[in-house]
Amino acid sequence: MRDFGEGFCTYRPPVDLQATQGIEEIIKDKPHLVLNWITPHSKWGIHSTYNDNLRMLTLFRGGPGIWVSENDAQSIGLEDGDWFEALNTNGTTMARVIVSQRIPEGMAMMYHAQEKHINTPGSETTGKRGGILNSVTRVTVKPTHMIGGYAQLSYGFNYYGTVGSQRDEYVVLHKIDDADIDWLERPLTPEREAALNPPGVHQAPYTYEDELEKS
Repeated sequence: MRDFGEGFCTYRPPVDLQATQGIEEIIKDKPHLVLNWITPHSKWGIHSTYNDNLRMLTLFRGGPGIWVSENDAQSIGLEDGDWFEALNTNGTTMARVIVSQRIPEGMAMMYHAQEKHINTPGSETTGKRGGILNSVTRVTVKPTHMIGGYAQLSYGFNYYGTVGSQRDEYVVLHKIDDADIDWLERPLTPEREAALNPPGVHQAPYTYEDELEKS
């Protein structure tokens, strides 16, 4: 850790991952926000704890929610409970906005481990089911993650996958009118299954070639 200058708590400025590059061209002239993406541990459950029982659904509004500051929401006409899409070059997620005085301007916060199969409509951008918090993040490994021979380096099930975002990822957020919400309640055709995302939003899984395109 000392070799990397992290023997003590050390400030590191955010890394520009270019996650919003070209996204504003996709949403055209719609009012939008570019916000820092933060994904803390779930407020109503964790990992293997299910959120789909009635008590949990009641506590967290029964579907995906993203917290935004009052001033940011007001700047693009968002009101508490409105639908919106958060997207970047990694992917997209659909959720209702939770407007709060507790959230600082310039930040969007989505608790992790929210159930994707509960109250999640289709994405306006991709035409596929809206994702969760990890839909707009990607694997980012620091060398210091590999120090100490911890279990994640040897336990195959707990592989390095998309991770929680603390400061480096950004999303473009825009409102979706209720009339435009598509629940995709129709048969999934081979054509829809094979449909590619629009230019600028990568297909899953994110690959090394995708990274080269952004550099």
